[in-house]
Amino acid sequence: MPTWILLLAVLGASLTGCAGAPPQQTAARGLPKVYDVRELLDAVTARQRTDRTAILQVAGHVEDGTHGPGEPAMTVGGTGALRIEDSGVSVDFTQTLTHSGEAPKSTGFVVLPGQVFLRLPSAQPGDPRPWTKVDAASGDAAERTLATLATNIVDSADPTADISRFADASLVADASDDPVDGTPAVRYTIVVDLNRAAELEREPDVRAQLQQQVAGGMTRISSTLWVDAENRPVRSEARQDMPGIGTLAMTADYRSWGTPVLITPPPASQVR
Repeated sequence: MPTWILLLAVLGASLTGCAGAPPQQTAARGLPKVYDVRELLDAVTARQRTDRTAILQVAGHVEDGTHGPGEPAMTVGGTGALRIEDSGVSVDFTQTLTHSGEAPKSTGFVVLPGQVFLRLPSAQPGDPRPWTKVDAASGDAAERTLATLATNIVDSADPTADISRFADASLVADASDDPVDGTPAVRYTIVVDLNRAAELEREPDVRAQLQQQVAGGMTRISSTLWVDAENRPVRSEARQDMPGIGTLAMTADYRSWGTPVLITPPPASQVR
């Protein structure tokens, strides 16, 4: 599988959410904090239903142990926008991968409820039809894989997707005041019990992936989410080992919640 495809899949798995265990608490100083997954999920979801839209920026790198300190094997960057509606989440995003010593390669995608469009790195400059419409029900395995990857991207763009999916297998290990670019925020450290997640997962493909991770020696996955005083997600961070590639460290920043964004399919004349 090409590296850019694998990273698209990992991006969808790496920006995971939050969880809980003890009752709600309020710190003597700083912002209020919650330690129950459902309370946290309800608060963030309610805020998103009000704001609806946000700008997303992703930055990260892959360390493979063959380069010196500060010299990653690959850097990952991306910008885009998301819109949360009752019918689903829409995303317009461009991801750029830069291998050490090579030219950057960009992948664009637009995902709307029931529609997936990809602009692959193989698209040539000046190509009048650089976009491909992907059908999740296609008989072609490669096309179904691309549709699944696009779904993973949507899940990663929505900060509550994995919070909801793995809530019953997670706990908040820590909640601390930690401003993001000058904005007061609470940093939540979340731990997912992969054994428990696999037991509870209903989708066979996802359950198989979780079981494979457990069989490979991974029992827990940790991630971090920053939430501001208005219950808006403002940042998430995660690290994940990718066999045969290295360790991916990824940060996603959310900005301008509530600012109108335009997410539309590419012109029909540009779609294959």
